[in-house]
Amino acid sequence: MSRSTVQTTLLSIAALGAVLLSGCGTSVPTVSADSASATPAEAPVAAPAEVRVSGPASPPSLPILRMIEADALGETDIVFNRWESADQLTAAATGGHEFVAAPLTTGATLARGGADLSLLNVSAWAVMGLVTHDPAIQSVADLAGTQLHIAMRASAVDYTMQLILEQHGLSDSVDIVYVDPMNGPEQFLSGQISSLVTVEPQVTMLQARDPEARNLIDFAAEWADLTDSKLPLPTAGTFVNGSFAAEHEETTAAFQEAYAEAATWVSEHPEEAGALAERELGLPGAIVAAAIPRIAWDAQAASEARPAVEQYFSTLLTRWPESVGGALPEASFYQR
Repeated sequence: MSRSTVQTTLLSIAALGAVLLSGCGTSVPTVSADSASATPAEAPVAAPAEVRVSGPASPPSLPILRMIEADALGETDIVFNRWESADQLTAAATGGHEFVAAPLTTGATLARGGADLSLLNVSAWAVMGLVTHDPAIQSVADLAGTQLHIAMRASAVDYTMQLILEQHGLSDSVDIVYVDPMNGPEQFLSGQISSLVTVEPQVTMLQARDPEARNLIDFAAEWADLTDSKLPLPTAGTFVNGSFAAEHEETTAAFQEAYAEAATWVSEHPEEAGALAERELGLPGAIVAAAIPRIAWDAQAASEARPAVEQYFSTLLTRWPESVGGALPEASFYQR
């Protein structure tokens, strides 16, 4: 069979953060969605010749690239296209792609707006950090009276950081300033700002380039404290076109199984995965390899991840209802 196609362009680590965060603020579009489920065929449906997958130049796409490299779907080719803006993500999710890797809030908002999407898996858990080189800041409490820069308003890092500050009674004593995720890292490294909340692998890159930089917060632990729950903090995952999933149940199930296996491979082979990211996404392989052990590579199927996702959405809904489209998703949002 022909080799799967990977359509990518070079992107810097700084742009990587901008791409991953840019999908978080997607507004609800008007979508002309087809029926969410296809009429069952009397005869078995043949596997498609190819499936189109869209994702960012960030951790959730690494298993997809590994799947392509390993011909994980057999005779079905995987064609990967990278989205680089919220508009491109919306276009991919609402037409032309069978699978899309995206922030959970974006997928929920698009589905609420009529997009034929369901959640296939959750692949990114608490992939964020607060980096500081201010020696006076040694704990969350030390943020009081300081200026805290956050990469992009109305993103997962923004929502989560605000909830953590509220949990520590710091909402009124920390001055939040939003920065362009393209420029934030350079502002940090040049000393213009002293504390920055952003995503991996930007966190790892900043610590590699600035020996004084420290990752101050364990977001997973903070999430457990503020929710009083053992459920982890989900942030991004893979979505599937609902009509495609209904018509091609075997291919959809095979994609999820292959994705989970590929995610395990990424976690167990950071050097090779870093080289893959450099070769296909133009990212610094050494930085990606160093970031991989800091990421929870647990590609949970939607049915398994649902309790954690619903807790996440419910928490956001009380403060920022627009972040999830104004209401919790229906049960059909979670692919079985």
